[in-house]
Amino acid sequence: MTTARSRSWKHAVVTGGAGFVGSHLCAALLDAGAAVTCVDDFSTGRPENISPLLEQPRFTLLQANVAEGLRVKRPPDLVLHFASPASPADYLRLPLHTMETGSLGTRNALDLAHSARARFVLASTSEVYGDPQQNPQDERYWGNVNPVGPRSVYDEAKRFSEALTTAHAETHGTDTCIVRLFNTYGPRMRGHDGRAVPTFVRQALAGEP
Repeated sequence: MTTARSRSWKHAVVTGGAGFVGSHLCAALLDAGAAVTCVDDFSTGRPENISPLLEQPRFTLLQANVAEGLRVKRPPDLVLHFASPASPADYLRLPLHTMETGSLGTRNALDLAHSARARFVLASTSEVYGDPQQNPQDERYWGNVNPVGPRSVYDEAKRFSEALTTAHAETHGTDTCIVRLFNTYGPRMRGHDGRAVPTFVRQALAGEP
């Protein structure tokens, strides 16, 4: 939540804003006094995650696929690109959508941020390290990724997103930031998400091994 509270944002665009992490960001930004445009196509995001926010006058929901364009009515000063299937259950079911969100979607979000002179934050992942040969990983480690493995659609989409974000900043001077999220969990996460922590909690609550 540091990004939401470190300065006074006027208008933030949150792609993937109905997702697990995105919905918490939308709420934090609203609490900090910002207007928020939540962009989501609900391929993996859930309406109930943002239903409490719909009554707030500073909250706008735009149902759209970021890979097909980002057309917001008001220029933002902050763009948080959190759109992407992140659960193995989702990105294995939606491989092309995952890669399009990481490529075309990232480009559209970067172009929006650049044209509005906004701060751009990319949500990346520990998956950029692939099957790491170094533990723990730090930002100097480049990873060990199989480009044609079953998880490659997510790994490579995020690696491309990071490369595109870096190139955009170097070429156009876009104000960018990349954050790599590791095993994030909490309220609104689906019990059948497919990742280790929610699976552990769900099975423990059900009395299963």
